[in-house]
Amino acid sequence: MTSKVALSIGTDVKPPVLFKDEYEQWKERFLDFIDRHSDGENILLSITEGPMAPITVQIPDVDSSDSEDGTEEREQKMKTVTVDISQYSEEQKSRYKADKQARSLLLQSIPNEIYINIDSYKANAKKMWDQLQKMMMGSKVGNQMKVANCINSYEEFKAKENESLEDTYERFVLLLNELTKNKVTKKQLENNVKFLSILRPEWKKHTRRMKQMKDLNEIPLHEVFETLKQNEEEVEEKRAEKKKAVQASDPIVLVAGEKLKEKKEKKEKKKKIVITTSESDSGSDSDDGESLKQAMILLTHAFQKKF
Repeated sequence: MTSKVALSIGTDVKPPVLFKDEYEQWKERFLDFIDRHSDGENILLSITEGPMAPITVQIPDVDSSDSEDGTEEREQKMKTVTVDISQYSEEQKSRYKADKQARSLLLQSIPNEIYINIDSYKANAKKMWDQLQKMMMGSKVGNQMKVANCINSYEEFKAKENESLEDTYERFVLLLNELTKNKVTKKQLENNVKFLSILRPEWKKHTRRMKQMKDLNEIPLHEVFETLKQNEEEVEEKRAEKKKAVQASDPIVLVAGEKLKEKKEKKEKKKKIVITTSESDSGSDSDDGESLKQAMILLTHAFQKKF
């Protein structure tokens, strides 16, 4: 089965498929697909400007009415006639063909759950393109809220506890991409400083060194990440030591440990008592058996003397 990722990327012969919440990525890939098409320029015109208008010419109208004086002399009137496609020039034929191709490519790119919300019946490629953008991008107020949420997420972004450096970096990059899609730009220095400031306290020594030794205006964010990653093993060791120290000094952990030890001792003591009792019972049974045997012997001797 073809994966969603493969469908969203497309191929050289198949346009990318549009999925919900992925409009911006799809739009960029779809336009790239058109650009690589043999007649991409005309297809793009069909999507952005609409289909080519029908070509018409003016010819004499032979069916015009007679002159007012009733003579057979007729007035020279003209009428507009649409030119048959077979009479188009090669350039006009390419443009006409591109209108059909543009609509066909859009239909191939739209899954059923989105297609049913678009008035695509006899709609040209431009109308479909405009409807898609309006439906996927939402209202102006909705877009403003989306941008505001992205900005708040950027301002409040922090590394999670026990999160690896790579996971923090990936989340941060995804957020930057989301800001870019919403036309919110951040300077390189701002992003670098922000990334260094969101890391956990264990990274403090290394982030301070980065700020002192590197020109954060010049280096890209991924280079900041790669430089810090070289110290990840040391940071992880410090994190483990800190965790052990916290556990050792935590009164709750200490109490829990004492309770566990006490419970274990009680269990061992109870086991010993059970074993001792079992042995005692075994000895008692043995003594009772011996007494019964002696009694039976005496009873036998008495019976023999009497009879």
